[in-house]
Amino acid sequence: MSVHSARPRDQARLLGREIPRRYGRKNVMSHRDSETDTEHSPQPGVIQEHVNAHFDSSASYWDGVYRGESLQGLIYQQRQAAVLDNVDATNLGPGGCVLEIGCGAGHLTARLAQRDLAVDAVDASPAMVDSARGLIQEAGLGAHVTLGVADVHALPFDERHFDLVVAVGVIPWLHSPGSAVEEMARVLRPGGSLILTADNRARLASFTDPRAWLALSPLKRAQVAMRRSRGLATSRLDSPRTIDDLLRRSGLVLEQRRTVGFGPMSFMGRAILSDRRSIRLHRRLQGLADRGVPGLRGTGWHYVVRARKP
Repeated sequence: MSVHSARPRDQARLLGREIPRRYGRKNVMSHRDSETDTEHSPQPGVIQEHVNAHFDSSASYWDGVYRGESLQGLIYQQRQAAVLDNVDATNLGPGGCVLEIGCGAGHLTARLAQRDLAVDAVDASPAMVDSARGLIQEAGLGAHVTLGVADVHALPFDERHFDLVVAVGVIPWLHSPGSAVEEMARVLRPGGSLILTADNRARLASFTDPRAWLALSPLKRAQVAMRRSRGLATSRLDSPRTIDDLLRRSGLVLEQRRTVGFGPMSFMGRAILSDRRSIRLHRRLQGLADRGVPGLRGTGWHYVVRARKP
């Protein structure tokens, strides 16, 4: 397992086996600006505290989502399947060194461990780490997994340590996604892969519901920015092009891209189909998107991308 030694003052707060904090450089924050970054936010610490509190209070909900049969549950499960397809495409052998950022309730963590990979799984939410620990212990996978609390903007690992870094559902909640992606690239070895997801600003619902149009307006974006500046937990939508730019700026090469999830279809924020019909429509649209049909292949709810470090 990838457990390192460190001085006490450098250690991240842990809920599990030791995950120390060791950097190849003192300052891991980026000075680049991007469409998604709020590097100059006056309260990044406060923002992170509110995000952590949000997930601490909703840990059981996220555990249930991956077990449920609703449209939302199905979409999250298919997003996870798309991520695992990308994991398998890296052809990592037994004992491959993997960092999972934002492990949540631990469902993806378990799938990675079942592939005989050595997994360091971290989350900024202690409640989420506790939830993941319970699932991993129940599955008897503890020998493959190290769990701990860590901040993606300052990962407690050496440079060029991991064969694979996975970050699912993390980008939408970050105050400085550019810095976070640079950190992911920093701990990735040359030839290693990064797989991450983002909530797609170009999702189909953005074009079919007038209320969703307002969510893309400059005024709405300003309101979201104001909420984030006050430290309130607010997720963000990013265009695939923006995410691609963040990856390229961190020196990574794009290898595979797709979108996942169609629905629920709504009008003025209200669902217009039953959950059963929404699931049937989602499956049909997803099938067309997976076949590369223009207008659908890039308009799923979640953007899933794999990139490689040269």
